[in-house]
Amino acid sequence: MFNRIITRENERSVVAGNGESKLKTKRGRSVAGPTPFHRASSYLPLDAEQVRFKWLFYDNEGSFNGWFDWLPLWMRVGYWSPFFVLSMVVFYSAIYVFKPQPLEFAATALGKLDAEEISHFMGMPLPTAIDLFVFLWGMVVVVHAKLSLGSIGAFPISFTGWSWLLITSRAGLEFAAYAAATSLDNHSLASKLATAGSAIRFVAIANAIVVCTIWNLVLLPIIYFKSVPPGEKRRKFLRFNFGFFMTNIHLLNLPLAFVNILSGSRVRFFTFSDLWVAYLVVLLYSIVYFFVMDRLGMHFYPIFNPRTAFSVVSIFGVLGLYYFLFLKLNEYISLRVDI
Repeated sequence: MFNRIITRENERSVVAGNGESKLKTKRGRSVAGPTPFHRASSYLPLDAEQVRFKWLFYDNEGSFNGWFDWLPLWMRVGYWSPFFVLSMVVFYSAIYVFKPQPLEFAATALGKLDAEEISHFMGMPLPTAIDLFVFLWGMVVVVHAKLSLGSIGAFPISFTGWSWLLITSRAGLEFAAYAAATSLDNHSLASKLATAGSAIRFVAIANAIVVCTIWNLVLLPIIYFKSVPPGEKRRKFLRFNFGFFMTNIHLLNLPLAFVNILSGSRVRFFTFSDLWVAYLVVLLYSIVYFFVMDRLGMHFYPIFNPRTAFSVVSIFGVLGLYYFLFLKLNEYISLRVDI
């Protein structure tokens, strides 16, 4: 007897000679809807004629260039933890609900110019000269990264890179405010630049503390013992980690952020506006990390993995750390600095 195959739009029916038939589904439809945490092999069949959606940009099993093969597969692909998703919804909503009205930042780069001596370095006050040095040094490190590593791509995608750019930008903005007020006699522009520089003071020092402590005390040991094989590769990793570039962004970042923020004549107390800006920066980076880098297969910070509920503890731990730093840095300023 002959078998005949009948093909329909969404199903295939095989009819055998004995009259029995078996029905096999050729294509199914997702009942979950378009969610941002599908497995690498999952897709949303929006329509038979449309391109299928995939969460991962590359077919790399969630490990960009093989860099993260040391992580278990379930941490690289798969559904996000619902507890993680809920925690991010709460965090994102809180940023909107608890925004201070209005946001206020004292323009300290201009407020104390009259009381500062103008002959320390090239006719500039000492704090302004320090800001110029910090800005130029920050740019030197960026240029060095381009020349030695061949790319500055790590700066926009890593939290450490964001921290370094904030330190450099804070110093550059407050120096530019001084230049606009004195050389250009443009006080309107100077005020805007000084306010912008003042707005990122707290997040610059807080991020520097977070990067310095978490990298050196948590992430460095994990990567060294879990990711890098023993032998020559570990020795190369240590040489790289304590080279010029990594030493600057993970160790020298702290003293560079400290000057003119927690020391000197331009120190000011931090307000809830400063704390809100710090949380906003965390929110913006989380968007990059979870919605871009996760899809690329880059998992720089496994303690914030979205596929485990334990990451909720890490996330709110970091948010609590920022509030703790907000209180303690203000306490430090009140005890050590004459304002």
